[in-house]
Amino acid sequence: MIQEYGSSYIRWGRTQCDGANSELVYSGYAAGQIYYDRKSTTRIGGPGNMLCLPNNPELSNRTASGNSNIYGSEFEESTFGHGSRQEDVPCALCRSRNSTTSVMIPGRKTCFKGWKIKFNGLLASSCNTCKASSYVCVDKNPEYIPGGETNDNHNLLYTTGTICGSLPCPPYHNNLELLCVVCSK
Repeated sequence: MIQEYGSSYIRWGRTQCDGANSELVYSGYAAGQIYYDRKSTTRIGGPGNMLCLPNNPELSNRTASGNSNIYGSEFEESTFGHGSRQEDVPCALCRSRNSTTSVMIPGRKTCFKGWKIKFNGLLASSCNTCKASSYVCVDKNPEYIPGGETNDNHNLLYTTGTICGSLPCPPYHNNLELLCVVCSK
């Protein structure tokens, strides 16, 4: 009996998965909490993770309470790619066939020996004066959501830089953007 197995990963900034051993589960929209709340300085909570929302949702017919909202993500800097500033961010949920583990490795653009690369790019998160967010690896050649170039300032992505101190330099260097890679095994 042949048994198929696999692991999953999110390809931030792209709508497709690459490679013969990868398949697209769905494509959609990067989303998370608003980067700050204009109405109140006391509302500082909320989720810190980002989600890849599918482009074909099945929605309820009930009105939300408004106490927990999710917003589309946009690149807040042009360092992600030419013309990326203010562009909305797509994503793809990918399945890596014949692997049991997929990991994102910050600070590298290549996988360690025995691992297979899925994609690499720049490490991103919200700004250091914004609400918390997770670190995500944005593909080095990002796509943009058509019509999404307005400056909505909802869930914002910035490249992540290193700061020396508790983080040893070398091997790291002060204020350099961190690369990242997604690998499977």
